[in-house]
Amino acid sequence: MELKDLKKTWEQLSPDKELDEQQIREMLRKKTRNLIDRIDRNIRIGFVALFILIVLFILDDFVFAPMLIKKVGNNVEIPEWLVFLSIFSNVLIFTTFIYFVVQYYRVKRSCDISCNLRETLIKITGILRIYQRLFYLALLILTLAMILQFVSGMYSGMALGIEDQGILFSDIPLGKLLLAGVVGLTVLVLTVGGIYLLMRWGFRRLYGNYISKLKNALQELNEIEQ
Repeated sequence: MELKDLKKTWEQLSPDKELDEQQIREMLRKKTRNLIDRIDRNIRIGFVALFILIVLFILDDFVFAPMLIKKVGNNVEIPEWLVFLSIFSNVLIFTTFIYFVVQYYRVKRSCDISCNLRETLIKITGILRIYQRLFYLALLILTLAMILQFVSGMYSGMALGIEDQGILFSDIPLGKLLLAGVVGLTVLVLTVGGIYLLMRWGFRRLYGNYISKLKNALQELNEIEQ
């Protein structure tokens, strides 16, 4: 709610009273406290959701994928650099979250003791912005790892199937290769793109909206101080 809307609402509720600066500050303080309480709640939700997601990724790398490879054939192996990239991306996402939580609660604790409302808004908004950049960087690396894993797995599977049948790539009709490429690309876009959009939506739902709300609260505070 903008400052002018806040004043208008107050005047409608109490036409015989004027909303002074102290009352506006108190309203903004309560608004900020409500936002921080919601962020606290979303941190707990985000931790559980991220933990489950990381566990699923780890199970896929070390349990489901090896089981599938055994069924396909013993000649197929996952390149070590792909395993490392997958582990690195998972660790990076989890590390960015832990970094955000530690910094957030450190700022919150210090502001509960000594910060005024302006400092609280500026510091918490800054922490959320840093986490947003780190999260999207980690998400980009995770997406790249999933793309490379998918392409490598698809190529290895096709090569193994062709080798078992004693056929060379040059003997395969161009139409079939194009069809396989289109099918593979479709599956890749739907799977990897879906995971990327889901995680980005989850971040915006849990934290992204509060960046703009905290910025609005800071702007309203600037207006009453001018």
